Amino acid sequence: MGKDLKGRELGEGISQQSNGTYCARFTDRSGKRLSKRSKKLQEVRQWLANMEFVSEHSDIDHAASMTVDAWYEYWIDLKRKTVRFNTVRNYEKRYQWNIKDVIGNMLLIQVKPTHCQKILTNMANAGYKSTTMSQTRITMYNLFELAKENEIIQSNPCKKSVKCDMGEQSEKREALTIDAQKKFLGACKGSSYENQWRLVLQTGLRTGELVALKWSDIDFSARTLAVKRSM
Repeated sequence: MGKDLKGRELGEGISQQSNGTYCARFTDRSGKRLSKRSKKLQEVRQWLANMEFVSEHSDIDHAASMTVDAWYEYWIDLKRKTVRFNTVRNYEKRYQWNIKDVIGNMLLIQVKPTHCQKILTNMANAGYKSTTMSQTRITMYNLFELAKENEIIQSNPCKKSVKCDMGEQSEKREALTIDAQKKFLGACKGSSYENQWRLVLQTGLRTGELVALKWSDIDFSARTLAVKRSM
């Protein structure tokens, strides 16, 4: 078990160097030793989790015959264990709705930047907002980046040249003015949701954070509320 500079346990394969940098080390099934260094502990932990998952679940020896669909199943299973539910849901939607039909049946090693661009161009032609197209590009980049880190592909095909700013611009969101908030609260007064709306306006909680609240999260004596989870 590795330790940080204060002697606290960091987990197997992770240590902290004298300059404060965290280092994760991993040996793959072929015996090749890999390492990752970062100032951020979470970043090296994520990298190590990625390496361990791929080593356990994927057949690197037959990577040349692996389709994008097959790699996606490995990748999204890992994400379900390491990132928030809403992030996974966005990844799944973008892959199933926009990416799969274009490159899902292709071999992973055959995907080029032009294929990634085609996905985004199709979305622009279909009238997608630029924000949704940006989410799709992020999904593709992360999907292929893990394959690159494991040397299944030589480079990430979702390069800087793959553009996603060609879609319709999303409408700018603006916060309610104080006057508008007062009118809104006046309109919902007496409704079953009045207290929820008041809490949201006073705290800025997201919907998932609001519905996940427990009485134990509230300290009435200190007049504080702790956001500890999301739905």
